[in-house]
Amino acid sequence: MRIDPTEYARLRSWFGHMVPKVFPLDLLTPDTHPVAVLDRMAVKTPAKARSGLGMAIGDVVEFTSDWPASDVTACNHELSQSGLPTLSEVRARFSKLVQRVVRRGHIKSDDEFYALRNAAEQQGADSVSLWPLLEAYEARTQTSDRFRETGRLT
Repeated sequence: MRIDPTEYARLRSWFGHMVPKVFPLDLLTPDTHPVAVLDRMAVKTPAKARSGLGMAIGDVVEFTSDWPASDVTACNHELSQSGLPTLSEVRARFSKLVQRVVRRGHIKSDDEFYALRNAAEQQGADSVSLWPLLEAYEARTQTSDRFRETGRLT
């Protein structure tokens, strides 16, 4: 999920609201809390923080994929009351990204790769069309990495 600089703060707040709902609280410390990690990253490299937030949101979408409708409705209400996008809205955006990549027929970026991988893992048997796209991107990336290391294709 690509995060525009103008929407970073709002989606960071959304993620901060969702963290305690999907991560065990006993694993969260001031140093390891995902929002604190993003904040430290944002100081040095805002683009990487946006990319990391997009991946983290994809993980939240995956973690909440089996929530019952009543939990999604309650969460949507809480988020809406806080002036944040609902879980359903974020899920729809994530789904649109996946659909756009499938229509295009290839993955353009790491952000798209991770969104498709999360979708493929969520969907199980329904994800047959996603795995070839993921494998092709990985192969392209590995070839590109080898070229950078050696200066030639191997």
